[in-house]
Amino acid sequence: MEIDWISPTQIIMLPEERELHSHHYHQLVIGLKGQAEFEINNNLSVIYAGKVAVIPANQEHAFLSLYQSEILVLNFPQFFTDDELASRVKKLFSKMGYYQLDSQIQHLIQLLVCEIQSNIDDHLLSRTCSNTIISLLERHLIDENSAKKIKRLNPDVIDNFITLHLGTKITIAQLASTVFLGESQFYAIFKQEFGLTPHQYIVTKRIEYSKKLLRESTLTVGEIAQQAGFANQSAFSHAFMKKVGDSPSHYRNMNFIRN
Repeated sequence: MEIDWISPTQIIMLPEERELHSHHYHQLVIGLKGQAEFEINNNLSVIYAGKVAVIPANQEHAFLSLYQSEILVLNFPQFFTDDELASRVKKLFSKMGYYQLDSQIQHLIQLLVCEIQSNIDDHLLSRTCSNTIISLLERHLIDENSAKKIKRLNPDVIDNFITLHLGTKITIAQLASTVFLGESQFYAIFKQEFGLTPHQYIVTKRIEYSKKLLRESTLTVGEIAQQAGFANQSAFSHAFMKKVGDSPSHYRNMNFIRN
């Protein structure tokens, strides 16, 4: 990812070999497709669609593609003639690390990426798109920080929604709407309140329900997987083994309640 001049934006397929370097400009990395591993100041994370890595100037970092990783790279000099832009960039790079974007911002960024790809040599468009993304990310961080000041979530409302829709796909947008919050605000508060991401919490609820069905019903493992909201029996078995440390069939054999 080394370049002789600071291009405002780059769309890159990452190599499968680990690379380690630093550069004199700030850099934002936004996952578009696939998965990549990044390490910034000994902080390791997987970058996938919608995940952002914040890399301040001169900060050594390592990366490699885990699976067909495509990323959007935004490069920023340390000094700007535009004071407002300088202030926004300074805020974004005041803390290195990673964060997750909500689906709305991801969609807007994908539209901008399409424009960049269609006009590779238009550097003015590239810079304009870069500045637009900076504004979107700044708004995301403001929402995330505001979330910390909002009252606690009502777990009963969230649990009731999950219970009613356990057999279907449940999105963060749906959960956020039950408590009248934006996705990024909801995600930040939820993780702070519950100690888990919404996805992890939903999987836990699915596993709890499936354990009950395994103990008390005569449904097949495949039918239980469907009722608990898993994509298929294989996904259910994998998640169950990971959470419970046992296969669904063996768990049933050891815990089935006979009438």
